Amino acid sequence: MNCRRVFKSVQALAAHSFLFCFTLALVFKLDHTFEYSWWVVGLPLWAFHAVVARGRFSLPAPIAPRNRHWAPCHAVVATPLLVAFELLLCVYLESAHARWPPAVSLKIVFLPLLAFEVIILVDNARMCRALIPGDEQSINDEAIWEALPHFWVAISMVFFLAATIFTLLKLSGGVAALGWWDLFINFGIAECFAFLVCTK
Repeated sequence: MNCRRVFKSVQALAAHSFLFCFTLALVFKLDHTFEYSWWVVGLPLWAFHAVVARGRFSLPAPIAPRNRHWAPCHAVVATPLLVAFELLLCVYLESAHARWPPAVSLKIVFLPLLAFEVIILVDNARMCRALIPGDEQSINDEAIWEALPHFWVAISMVFFLAATIFTLLKLSGGVAALGWWDLFINFGIAECFAFLVCTK
């Protein structure tokens, strides 16, 4: 048991260290402190995915519904879709720096991220529905509190989806009247609902 705790602690330390290295690499790249490829920036992030791949990736950690035995879909597809988004983004940034038009369209780049957000939305809506008792059963406070985090996540993902789509439109120049405040307001509302999950 002690060895397992030590392993989990080391795993958490390594994961946070890789995220910190990614943040530093991104800051140095954006600030032009060092001139290196976007692939170098992504390396710590992919190392982070490799470290946490054995753990459960979900938002929030799902509770198995009564009399049901299935893993949430977003916990399974999280790493592949996020890595696909990050790889496509690196291809876009690397090629956009060298030539125009880039090798990959921004719409293609954002597809895995949008798919991931839709899956989280559907998954948590399904989980919320599964946790609510049927018509023949009375709804008590315990059932409501059990399903509430998944409801908050579903609402949060609606705003995250809107913010991601607005970001895509803003970056691609699809809507000239779209301001950065439109993006940040949606991200802020989404984070507020996500915060409610953390305070359960």
